[in-house]
Amino acid sequence: MTMDTYSLARAGLSEDEILAIANNKDEKEQMRMLRKYRFRLLNDIHSKQQSLDTIDYIIGRMKKQA
Repeated sequence: MTMDTYSLARAGLSEDEILAIANNKDEKEQMRMLRKYRFRLLNDIHSKQQSLDTIDYIIGRMKKQA
C-alpha cells in the first residue's frame, strides 16, 4: 500500500514516524504502527477532555457562588 504521507502529517505524525511507517514494507507492521499512534492520539483526547471537565466544573462552581 502506498502511504499517504500528507494525510499522516496532517494527523500529527512526525516526519520520523511517517518515514518509519512508509519505509516498512510489512503491511501488518504498518497497521500496528498506525494503531499505536491512534492509541496515543486517543489518550491525548481523553486527557484534554478531563481538562475541559475540570474547567467546566470550576466555571459551574463560580456561577453558583455569584
